[in-house]
Amino acid sequence: MELRKGQKLKIMDLIPSPQFELQIFVQMRTDEADVTCFGVDAQDKMTDDRYFVFYNQTSTPEGAVTLQTTAAGSCFSVDLSKLPASIQKLVFTAAIDGHATMHDVTSGRLSLGADGSTAAAFGFDGAQFAQEKAIILCELYQKDHIWRLSIVASGFNGGLSALLAHFGGQETDAAPMPALTVPPQHVSSPVPGQKISLKKSGDTHKINLKKTGGEIRVNLNWNRGAPKLSLFGKANRIDLDLACMYRLKTGEKGVIQALGYAFGSANQPPYILLDQDDRTGASVNGENMLFTRPDLLDFAVVFAYIYEGTPAWSKTDAVITLRQAGSPDIELLINNRNTNDRFCIFASLTNHDGQLDIRREERFFQSHRDVDRAYGFNLRWKTGHK
Repeated sequence: MELRKGQKLKIMDLIPSPQFELQIFVQMRTDEADVTCFGVDAQDKMTDDRYFVFYNQTSTPEGAVTLQTTAAGSCFSVDLSKLPASIQKLVFTAAIDGHATMHDVTSGRLSLGADGSTAAAFGFDGAQFAQEKAIILCELYQKDHIWRLSIVASGFNGGLSALLAHFGGQETDAAPMPALTVPPQHVSSPVPGQKISLKKSGDTHKINLKKTGGEIRVNLNWNRGAPKLSLFGKANRIDLDLACMYRLKTGEKGVIQALGYAFGSANQPPYILLDQDDRTGASVNGENMLFTRPDLLDFAVVFAYIYEGTPAWSKTDAVITLRQAGSPDIELLINNRNTNDRFCIFASLTNHDGQLDIRREERFFQSHRDVDRAYGFNLRWKTGHK
């Protein structure tokens, strides 16, 4: 069945099962379109970031929506029976960074099907749009306890940030995101008065996971300092972010960071959680990353990057502290502060048969991709937002 803009249908009239695939293909003249899914509540608000499915967070917690990206486009596997009652609508979108707009779409197609067959499809191209940089393609929503499909095919000139704002999310220049709640049992207690300082690149310290067990907390603290005005009258402030790239023993790999809302999870893979995005540098506790199951880790690099502002590591007073209950703190400061690179790799974490090697790195790079190439994660990168 060929669908048209504005059409609304009951899902059961198309597919009798609550399990199906929704595929989206967008071909551009230049640039690429990022395809995402927003899970929203009855007020059309995204109140739970775990239901924002995109290239860096490819599944909802219970697997109701999962994303696979191939050369043929983006395929969302949907199981409506698994969605919690708090999620009343799934919104499927496409957004573009760079100079292109949706008018530059050469061809696009959205299809709904199951078991390898297509039940319904909607075709579109740039002639249907003008300066929009983000569009809502379709919505799956509940009405009278029945799931329905609506073809929307309209959008926003403001891109992904406008989409986020529309659903109650945060735009790039908005106030800081509220900190994620960290369960009390995840708070570590170091050995009072003891601290290990890894001072030179290559210095290492070993943690016996079989003996100590328990989570590892990585803390980033830094000083934003007083803002200075640039030649253009804008405040030249530094926004420093804590992040990590990881690979689990299962082979799963990814990045945990505020950029792209990839905050991770403490209770399911990757068992790594970033607690907040401190955009001011004024938070007493800084930013914290919890490795709740370090025994499942194969390899990771912990780094910080200057998201906003002129690269000036000498002005940040940045310090990374690794903390585990019953063990001394491990502290890493920056020695080489004169670099213009935005990314600083503080430490690598390598699991050798239950023994975690913490190695001081202090290596500087210009981008996520440069970090990835240096450490061989081979991740897929696209422009992100926060």
